Amino acid sequence: MINTLSQILNKKGENYLNSFLNEELIISEKIDAFRILFENVNGTLQFYKKDLTPINLIERVLSNLYEDALTEIEVLVGKTQLPEGLVFGLYYCPTERPMRLPYTNLPKYILTDVTKKENGKIIESFDHNEVKNWAAILCMARPPIIFSGKLSEEQKQALLKYDKKEFDNEGNLSIISEKLFGKTYSQENIIEGLIIQSKDKVAQIISYEFDILNEAYEKNYTSRDFYDLVLINLNSFMDNYSIPVLESNNSEELYLELISNIFNNYCKSYKIDESLDPQYLTPPSFGYSGKLNKKLISNKETLELINKSPVYESIFKILISAFRKYKKPYGLLSESFVEKFNTYVYLINNYTKNNNNLNENLLNEARSENIVIDAVKKRQPSDIDNMRVIASIQKAFEAKHINITKGKEKVAIYITTFQPFTNSQMNNIIQINNMWKVPVIIVAVSNKYKIKGNKFTISEDLIRNQMKALVENNKELIPTFLIIDSWNLVEIFEYCRPNYEPFVLLTDKGKKSEMTLQLYFEEEIMGGRIGVEKDFNIGEIENTDLLQGMRTIEDNNFSYFSEITPKEIHNYFQNIVNEYKTWNGSVLNIRKN
Repeated sequence: MINTLSQILNKKGENYLNSFLNEELIISEKIDAFRILFENVNGTLQFYKKDLTPINLIERVLSNLYEDALTEIEVLVGKTQLPEGLVFGLYYCPTERPMRLPYTNLPKYILTDVTKKENGKIIESFDHNEVKNWAAILCMARPPIIFSGKLSEEQKQALLKYDKKEFDNEGNLSIISEKLFGKTYSQENIIEGLIIQSKDKVAQIISYEFDILNEAYEKNYTSRDFYDLVLINLNSFMDNYSIPVLESNNSEELYLELISNIFNNYCKSYKIDESLDPQYLTPPSFGYSGKLNKKLISNKETLELINKSPVYESIFKILISAFRKYKKPYGLLSESFVEKFNTYVYLINNYTKNNNNLNENLLNEARSENIVIDAVKKRQPSDIDNMRVIASIQKAFEAKHINITKGKEKVAIYITTFQPFTNSQMNNIIQINNMWKVPVIIVAVSNKYKIKGNKFTISEDLIRNQMKALVENNKELIPTFLIIDSWNLVEIFEYCRPNYEPFVLLTDKGKKSEMTLQLYFEEEIMGGRIGVEKDFNIGEIENTDLLQGMRTIEDNNFSYFSEITPKEIHNYFQNIVNEYKTWNGSVLNIRKN
C-alpha cells in the first residue's frame, strides 16, 4: 500500500517530506479501474493482477472480465519484441464504470508504468518519457500525467493541506487539482486520487469524496443468509461425497473439473429453487465484475445445469470460490461449521495441487469407462495384440467362469514396502481414507522367494509384525493386512472377497503400469474374470521417507528412526538393525545344522 503525504509526515518527519516534495516530480491521476500487468516470458505473454499474482484459469472462469484484455493485448503487442524482464503495468477500463467511478471517453488501456525485474524483484522503474514511448509502440494511451516538474510552495501546501483534511472550502480534489495543474486526465467531477512520484519515492493522495463513495459501496446492505445456507447445505453434502478419479493437464483444470463434479452431484441431492433472485447469492459489486465465462467450462452436465436458470450459475460460482480459501466464522457460519468446511478446502486443494500431472507425491491415476481400461487402449497396438494372442491360447484350455461374488464392504488397497514403514506411508493411508472415505487394507509382497543379494530386505516375519501393529492400533482405518506371493491382481481380489470389495488400488511409485496391464488383460481380453466395479481405479503414491527410513537402519540411528516412523513401529527398530548387520556381515549369521 502506497503511503499518503500525511502518513509520510507522521512516519518519517517533516524534513523527509519536504525533501521529497522539493524533488523533480511526476503527478498522475489515480484511475478507479482494474490493473493488469504483463511481461514476455520465453516468447509468451504472462498476465498478472495488481498484486503480481497470475490471472489463472479459475479466475477467468469466475468472470469473463479479463478475456478481452488477454486477447486484445496479445494483438496490440503483435510482433513487437518485448525484452524479457520488463513488466508493463496498465489501467484496464472495459466499461464506462469499471469499478466505482463513472468515466466518459476513457481509453480502454492506459499504460502507467514499465519496470525492470531480476530474480523476481523490481530493480528499476522507467521514467515517464520511456513509458510514453512504450505506450506509442504498443498503441495504448499514455500515462495519466497531469504535472511534471518542481512544485511551487503554494502547490505543496495545498496538496498537504488537503491530505491532512484541513479544508477551507476550496472544493473537492478534482477542483483543487484543476486549479493547481490544469485539467485532470479523466476530466471528471470526482477522481480517486493523485500519485506523486520522484525518481525513487512515491506517495499518494486519496480524495475525501472517493473515500465516502467507497465506504458506501463496501457496506453490504443485502442479507447473505441465502449464501450462507448454500455453504451449510454444501457442508452436509460433502459428508457423503467421495472425490472421484479425474485427469487434467494442470491443477487449475483439475480443480474446475472437480468443482463441476461436486456441483453436478449437489444439484441432484438438493432441490434448487429456480425462482430465487440470484442477487441473494451474489456478493455486492463495485462496478463491472463480468459474468461466468461459460466458454472455459468443459463439463457438459455442468453447462446444461447453468443454462437452466441464473440461480444455478450463482451456485456454481459460489462453489468455485468457496473451496479456494479457508473460511472464517461469519453470519450463519459458526466456528464448528467453518472448522469442518475448511477440512474439505484442505483436501480439495491438496488433491488438485499434488495430482499426477504435476509430478508430485500424491496420486498418479488412469481413467476410463472402467476408468483404467481406456488409458491402456492408448498404448501401441502391438502391446494389446500380443495380449490377445496369449489370451486366445489360454481361453482354449480354460474352464468356464463361475459366478463372481462381490465383497460386502468397499475398501482401498495400498500395496507398499515395509523397509521400514514410515510416517509418509501413514500419511498416504490417511489421505486415501479422506479422499475415498473407505478403510484401507495394507498389502505387502512376500520376499520368501527372493534371492539374497546386494539389496537388503527386511524379513517377512518383521514385515508381518509391522503390519499387525499398524492394524491393532488403527482398526477402523486399517481393518486388516495381506501378504501376497507376487504382484498379482487376481490374488488380491481372491484374498479380499467375500468380506471386502476393492474400490481403488494404490501402489508404490513405478508399479502402477504393471497392475494396469493385469487389469486390462483380465477385464478386456479375458472377458471380465475379476469383475471389478466400474469406478475401480489403479494409481500410485510415493513413500517420500523411504530412503531416510533405510538410512536410519544403516546408521543405527534410533532417534531419527522414531521421528520418521509411526510409534507402532518403534519397538522393531533393534530387530531390523540386527537383520541389517547380519546381512552386511558385521554380525555373523551362525547356521544351525
